[in-house]
Amino acid sequence: MDRAVVIIQQGTDGVKMAYQALQELRAQEVLSPECRILIKPNITVNKPASSGVTTHASVVEGVLLFLRDHGLGEEVIIGEGGGCDISRAFQELGFARVAQKYGARLANFNRDEGVSVRVRNPLVQQEFTLARTVTECDCLINLPCLKVHNGESQVTLCMKNLMGCLTRPRAFMHREFNHRVLDLMRAVGHSELNLIDGFVGHEGGEIHGDPVGTELLIASRDPVAADTVGAAVMGFGEGEVGHIALAGELGLGRASWEEIELRGPAIEQVRHPFRRARFARLRW
Repeated sequence: MDRAVVIIQQGTDGVKMAYQALQELRAQEVLSPECRILIKPNITVNKPASSGVTTHASVVEGVLLFLRDHGLGEEVIIGEGGGCDISRAFQELGFARVAQKYGARLANFNRDEGVSVRVRNPLVQQEFTLARTVTECDCLINLPCLKVHNGESQVTLCMKNLMGCLTRPRAFMHREFNHRVLDLMRAVGHSELNLIDGFVGHEGGEIHGDPVGTELLIASRDPVAADTVGAAVMGFGEGEVGHIALAGELGLGRASWEEIELRGPAIEQVRHPFRRARFARLRW
């Protein structure tokens, strides 16, 4: 197995850094002019990106600019199904503005029709109900935030961001999460491009905690490798986050440092141990 390339960039210019990350990942090799592209930010609640809780609209804009400049995507959709009024959040957090600027469509998965998708060789979950828009897209560009989490997952990065592709209710995901999220990965399909928005991280919990000015962007074609690096930046050791380690063991991605080619500053230069979250039962 080839090593997974993971890029770490330092700075605060979301448009420029997202664009450059896609260039270095040679995104045009995995996308095409004919494909339907889903851009999946993280909008758990309607809070500004400065809180560290939601993806910066500037990162989405950098992705849209890259797609336009390279003639990629017959249709581009910005879609999310978080725990708030997503349509209102699209407007208030700047996603509607960038969608209109680049001709992208907005999709509120909380209002989308559900489609039952079977999981091949499931660990615990035999099928999921995904938003129809997700099932109709060819390529997924995953844009999570850099956050710790109150539940079993401990962190919320690329893999956990896929929860927003489900129709409601989603609380069942927090039971046996480490196994269930890997089944969800199989149902949704591989996210071809993954950019973790770490311009402002979030410690102490995924919603109720404190912002951390990490000023980073982490990018990879491999969501498991991206999560491995993101977790390390937040102070988690290799193998400490259960679903990341299990994903590596099952061959869903690279979770060992021996399998990752890190480009950019060393982890020691950017590590910022986040305050861990207290475990709580979640009802999202």
